[in-house]
Amino acid sequence: MDRDILIVPDIHGRDFWLPALDYKGEIIFLGDYTDPYPAEGFTDEDSYQILLKVIKFKQENPDRVTLLIGNHEMHYYNKYMAAGRFSYDYYDKFNELLTNEATKDLFQVCKKVDKYLFIHAGIIKKWYDLHYNDFKDCGSNLEEQLNNAFFSKMHIFYEASRYRYGIDDAGSPLWADGRELYDEKEKGEHFDPEIIQIVGHTPVLKPDPLIEKNFWLVDNKKLYLLHNNALEKYIR
Repeated sequence: MDRDILIVPDIHGRDFWLPALDYKGEIIFLGDYTDPYPAEGFTDEDSYQILLKVIKFKQENPDRVTLLIGNHEMHYYNKYMAAGRFSYDYYDKFNELLTNEATKDLFQVCKKVDKYLFIHAGIIKKWYDLHYNDFKDCGSNLEEQLNNAFFSKMHIFYEASRYRYGIDDAGSPLWADGRELYDEKEKGEHFDPEIIQIVGHTPVLKPDPLIEKNFWLVDNKKLYLLHNNALEKYIR
């Protein structure tokens, strides 16, 4: 790949991502701007102000900033999908940012660049095959299909497996757990096996990302630069 991409994993109201504001190249946010962890000392108001700042950054740089949707945004599209750390007090504020005419088109489920697929939690091939008929007519390629299907068939993106206390056979691209990616043995009928998924969602409790052949887990509160087909820690 002949271009560098700065990757911002799950924010959850934190401030580690702020150096990205000074980066002049392409940036992809992996979602989960909202719902802080109480023990970390950040508040719902912090996450609301950060989402405002992220949106403004996207509006000022529409061609080089991509904002992905995480599971912690999905339940602010629809409160009946409420999950962990959902804020009833801030539902209306977050819902307005995600759905009003001025900002609703700023968000998407995934972004594909060459062989890399940037997506919040990762695609489980079983999930993709189960729902292939739900989104195969939503676009001419994987990126279009998933991005369009989210807004027309949001319920299938709410599916979660036992790894995330759900009852479904496989987690959706917003709810899949990293352990599902590790455990998956099937190649899948429809999913391109050459794709490398770059995902957040599953916290990495180590100083470095977890790199596997077809997926990279990067949710460890650090910024990463995809450069020359490898990840580098981004230091301003």
